[in-house]
Amino acid sequence: MFFDDEDYSKKYGDFLAVRFLLASKIRPKLLLLLSESYYDLNGFRRDLDKPSASILHGLKELESVNLIKKNFKYYSLTSKGVLCSESLKKLYEDLYIFQSNKDFWLNHSIESIPKESFKNAYLLKDSVFVESDEHNLSKSLMKYLHLLSTSKDMKIILPIFLDEYLDIILENLEKGNNLVLITNSRVLSSLKESKYYERFVDYSKSGKVSIRRVDDDLKLFLTACDNGMALNLFFIDGLFDNSCCIFNETLDGIVWANFLFKRYVEKSIKVL
Repeated sequence: MFFDDEDYSKKYGDFLAVRFLLASKIRPKLLLLLSESYYDLNGFRRDLDKPSASILHGLKELESVNLIKKNFKYYSLTSKGVLCSESLKKLYEDLYIFQSNKDFWLNHSIESIPKESFKNAYLLKDSVFVESDEHNLSKSLMKYLHLLSTSKDMKIILPIFLDEYLDIILENLEKGNNLVLITNSRVLSSLKESKYYERFVDYSKSGKVSIRRVDDDLKLFLTACDNGMALNLFFIDGLFDNSCCIFNETLDGIVWANFLFKRYVEKSIKVL
């Protein structure tokens, strides 16, 4: 449980305003339309394609709780309505990323993503989900390669030892890029025994590489670059999924990834 039901109900009451808005299909639509402009009945009919009776009923309900007001034939938001409409927009934006790719989120573990990151889920709204298929088994990997090949700074949370990804990372270090790598004890042990470790050590001496360790059983593969971000997750059964990756090359997506990466930096220790 993320919260205690009794404590939450005491703090926020019965969520009457939330239930009032979400228990109707038309009330939130009316409120969101009015957050953009003044409307008269004809404007509502045009944009909602609903009969006048349904619209007027919804408007009367919103007026009854002081969310909207009417001046002659035009409706607008009250101060309370402005606050509620902005909260409603935020809720829709937060839920959009999960609704648009429901199967991905239902089939993958999110236990390694802190709650605070989900509060900013709307920042991922312009993400692209790239999935390899039988016709192109390396589609996700090629997209990842392109992301790193055009970046200068790399921040990576690596939950599993993957040769193909380590090769890509080292190729970018050879171009003069920088890397902060966070991983766990198991991956770090494999890395130290691999052909890659001495090269990472050499880059660390020149200040190009920093490796940090966390004690968590990492269930996410995150890459945050100056030009975009990528996120892979594990299936619910614990297997790593390298076939499907979330990419976002917008400033919002980069902000979200850096916020998540910072949380892991805070609980990690530097080992190289």
